[in-house]
Amino acid sequence: MTTDSTADPSTATSTPAPDGPTGYEDRVLGCLLGTMAGDAYGVLFAAGDDPTAALHDPVAATVSDATQLTLYTVDGLVDALEWANDGVAADETACLWLAYLRWLDRQGEHLPAGAPAPPARWLDRQDDLLAVHDADPDTVRALLTGEMGTRARPLNQQAQGAGALMRSAPFGLVPRIPASMVERLTVDGAALTHGSPAARNTAALFSNIIRSLAIEGLGLQEAVGELRLEEHRLAPNPGLAHEGGVGAGASGGVGDDSPADGGTTAAGTFEAALQAALEGAAASASPRGQLAAALAAAAAAGRPDASPVVAASVAGAIIGALHGTSALPPAYLDAAGMPAVVRTMAHTLLAATTGS
Repeated sequence: MTTDSTADPSTATSTPAPDGPTGYEDRVLGCLLGTMAGDAYGVLFAAGDDPTAALHDPVAATVSDATQLTLYTVDGLVDALEWANDGVAADETACLWLAYLRWLDRQGEHLPAGAPAPPARWLDRQDDLLAVHDADPDTVRALLTGEMGTRARPLNQQAQGAGALMRSAPFGLVPRIPASMVERLTVDGAALTHGSPAARNTAALFSNIIRSLAIEGLGLQEAVGELRLEEHRLAPNPGLAHEGGVGAGASGGVGDDSPADGGTTAAGTFEAALQAALEGAAASASPRGQLAAALAAAAAAGRPDASPVVAASVAGAIIGALHGTSALPPAYLDAAGMPAVVRTMAHTLLAATTGS
């Protein structure tokens, strides 16, 4: 993977360059910190505690695998980009798989005998990256097989949950690559653990809107309009055809295919998050007010097919990609602990993609 659009003249104009390093870099940081803020908010909400505490004291905030796997997605992409920047072709999906295996090891799980044992990187050595409770079972189950899932040989073929969705924002943050490559990276990365086309394609819709906001600098309504077109293009794939469309509210969702057991789905969770982001954007003129309103709406959406924790983290990523760090409470911009880990990973991604 290369982020130099001049390497292939056919893609040189397919992806607009970021509108100056400050705007783009700030949106990358805002997206990743927004993911963490939403995740921490959702965790407190699900526990029955005051979720607004996550916005006031991020050092004490507890995050789930939504934040952790998002950071490991960043690390897998950075690994591939570092190889590419050294002139060595790397399999991006394999780099992501190795990153997720390292995450699994940090959870205290024993890697199967047939799985590779990737060497530790900076992220693995951070003490603030604690083992999480109730990690996504589909993700853990797939990784414990020791096999690398692919589109051709999918694992967890019926897995429609939000485990791949929640870690897919970073794909939309890589500049100077065409939208088709963002989609490929996202779907291939999702297929490592989630074999359902609905789960994989919903993850691609998420990275698509992040790209529209962070890379193209679109407004939220315009980005949602483009997302509707993308959804129609993906609709022939199983699990994404439906009536209503993205942002349609509780009666419509990206894929009306809830499991028979009534569990949460990537489609329902993404729909709840996107609707919450739209409601948040309409609720306040202040970016911070929009984030607070979006997180509250996402966590309390009440959809039986949506995870409140993941919905809040996805909504936070969307508002962060829209407004950058102006949407975040000031404490997130200089606090130690997990906020510092997130900021470091954001700057590591920027260094690998832009050299800044």
